[in-house]
Amino acid sequence: MNDRLETPRKVYVTRKIEFNAAHRLFNPELSEEDNLSIYGKCSNRYGHGHNYLIEITLSGTVDRVTGYLFDLKVLKTLLEEEIVARFDHRHLNHDVTELANSVPTTEILAITIWDILESRLRTITNKEVSLHEVSIHETGKNSVRYLGE
Repeated sequence: MNDRLETPRKVYVTRKIEFNAAHRLFNPELSEEDNLSIYGKCSNRYGHGHNYLIEITLSGTVDRVTGYLFDLKVLKTLLEEEIVARFDHRHLNHDVTELANSVPTTEILAITIWDILESRLRTITNKEVSLHEVSIHETGKNSVRYLGE
């Protein structure tokens, strides 16, 4: 066995994915004027799109047998099934059930992705692996991090 694994050490593993989606920042409880005042051009009646870059970070201890925290092939499949298939080339306001009745900001999207992944991870692993962070880059200048707090 590997001597480096004698004492469990916490590690972090990150996988990046991308998807493209449209949204409109609009709160139906507010007037059209109030929405335009709050969200500006992001409240365009027809929406606008982003090329989202998502970073999913897991944490835990390395498995003594495999040397992995989590098999990245399994994580890739999980992210394709749960995130890309659900969000890619969709209009977040209209096509994504989990975002119904919300303003689909990047902050809300990060929390939604966390909830989806945390639930699914619990069903496929019995190891001490946990979701550590969801980071979403909406643009090259704007990003949101959610740590499940």
